[in-house]
Amino acid sequence: MEIKEFSANMKKAVETILGEGYEIEEKVISKNNGVDLDALVIKDKKHQLAPTMYLKPYYDEHTEGESIRDGAARLVENYRLAIPPVKTDMSFFGDYEEVKKGLSYKLISVERNSTLLKSIPYVPFLDLAIVFYYSLDKTGIPDGTILIRDTHLQMWGTDKEVLFADAMKNGPKILPGSYRDMISVLNSMRNGLEIDEDEFNDLPPMYVVSNTKMVNGASAMLYPGIMKELSLKLDRNLYIIPSSVHEIIILPDDGLDDVGGLKNMIYSINRTQVEPQDFLSDSLYYFDRESEKISIA
Repeated sequence: MEIKEFSANMKKAVETILGEGYEIEEKVISKNNGVDLDALVIKDKKHQLAPTMYLKPYYDEHTEGESIRDGAARLVENYRLAIPPVKTDMSFFGDYEEVKKGLSYKLISVERNSTLLKSIPYVPFLDLAIVFYYSLDKTGIPDGTILIRDTHLQMWGTDKEVLFADAMKNGPKILPGSYRDMISVLNSMRNGLEIDEDEFNDLPPMYVVSNTKMVNGASAMLYPGIMKELSLKLDRNLYIIPSSVHEIIILPDDGLDDVGGLKNMIYSINRTQVEPQDFLSDSLYYFDRESEKISIA
């Protein structure tokens, strides 16, 4: 069964489960890097919010044998979890003075988002773009965001420069930056089975930098102080590997690194290990601790 037929069947099954009082729409949502994802948008007629439920996880389970009925039941359960316990009033979104308190930013590829960038405000950064979003955490939707578009700036009567200043100020407060050494990160993914650190004795120290949610955390490389703190800790300039839009990996420049090898590794991993919508860049970046500037290596 192809995804389009699956989507239509899921829509019918979800309508049967929810009954009257809901509007369910099949949509194709354009995500980061030009990736299009099939989804169901479910609107409770008594509620302002209409969560977008992406179908790929359910489609994957269906190809492994899960029935449409069981998949639809799981989707409805997740939909209900996505709805905040109290009614959300979004009327504040027309007031920029309120919106700016929840503004943050993320980094995306310029090359792979050329169409999207025609309709949203952004600030160029090397081969990347700094784009802006509103975090819905305070409205009771913990992982919800609204991408800021040119039409929003027109509605608010403000400009990109003001938006940029407010997002740079508030972003690190909303999603504080963090870094952990690579061994700690790998240990946290192994369900209590610790890695033999002797296996890493011949490797340089590596750190993973992100935000506290590990979502769109590559932008933490722009947070005040993080790169400087790591460079002081390691007493070196830093190589920055763009692992994904969600995190970066830091290596100290000990004078022995094979820059060409690092670039080849980034290129290979981006095409074999990184989901298309999570791709950030094929570039290797460099932080100079004296100038405190980031450049492309």
